[in-house]
Amino acid sequence: MKVLIVITHGVVGGATNSVYFLAKGLKEKNVDVMVGFGEGEYLKEKLEKENIPYINFKWLKRTHNPLANLFFILEIKKFLDKEHFDVVHFNSTNALFGAIGAKLSKSKPKTVFTFHGLSVLDPNYKKYNPIKIIYWIIFKFLLYFIDVPVFVSYHNLEIAKKIHLTNKGVVIYNGIPNPHFLERELARKFFEDQLKIDLKEKFLIGSIGRLDYPKNYEFLIQIFPEILKLKENSILIIIGEGGERKKLERLIEKLNLKEKIFLIGEIKDASKYLKGFDLFVLPSRYEGLSITLIEALFAKIPILASDVGGNKEIVGKDCVYKFNDKGEFLEKIKNLKIPEPKDDFKINEMIKNYIQLFERLYRHPQF
Repeated sequence: MKVLIVITHGVVGGATNSVYFLAKGLKEKNVDVMVGFGEGEYLKEKLEKENIPYINFKWLKRTHNPLANLFFILEIKKFLDKEHFDVVHFNSTNALFGAIGAKLSKSKPKTVFTFHGLSVLDPNYKKYNPIKIIYWIIFKFLLYFIDVPVFVSYHNLEIAKKIHLTNKGVVIYNGIPNPHFLERELARKFFEDQLKIDLKEKFLIGSIGRLDYPKNYEFLIQIFPEILKLKENSILIIIGEGGERKKLERLIEKLNLKEKIFLIGEIKDASKYLKGFDLFVLPSRYEGLSITLIEALFAKIPILASDVGGNKEIVGKDCVYKFNDKGEFLEKIKNLKIPEPKDDFKINEMIKNYIQLFERLYRHPQF
């Protein structure tokens, strides 16, 4: 069985890591695997380290330019006319256009698309944005070229059915390798060195994520004065970078929280410092199945996450609060829980489920 995994770009991110983990796992299980992507040194370096073959598609990029998408369709068709693959697995929106090229190619491989989240189509995305209708039409059309849509949470699958995007699909949870965490004292020492303050008597709240609209960090910043009334020694650290940094910095300054909230930028392998937090918070507007939340789960620390996407499936109902509900958030912070890690989110489980899916498609073409 020969499998091609395709993702739009190879820069750092949850979907990129999932593709890398899957490709590595397939190779270890003696599946003939190749990865296709556009720009991005991060994924290239990781694949080269594991001797996993890859191809860079010139026209595969994150774009709204229909000509670029058309050229990518022709580019992948030409590639698949020469190279035979039994299954092509697409993993991002712009990559999904390649399904047309796959089905028009001489080899006509079976096609799989993984929704790593619903993004614009999620109910919590900007409510009355006309772009939702455009995206729905595009996805609906492109899914005609997909044999099996995969969702990373049951919540996302149910939403997709509810908005009549698809009436079929399977759920395969994201999985991670056994994570490595620094012990609490070492992790807190790292944060002390970063912030140049003493954290010994502090209640350290942390989050890891992009400083962008989907992560909804303004909710956490706006509610922080109320958190301080409950836990006056609280400090908030947000690890990540993104387009909303300036907006969030202005909000922090407006609320006079510059000595309480710290945006410390991107940190390599940030998850290894999770045990330094007394509480991990994920206030997202929408999610697929958050890799960072899974890592926090295995760190065995208290968690509070918005009840969106697959968050409840990861940490359970006691560790989620209704999206943007300040009252429920503050009530739950009084009685924090440490969720129990589950084997469902281990990398071997994810790889096993994808191999089973690919083999069904390979051995039973009518599937």
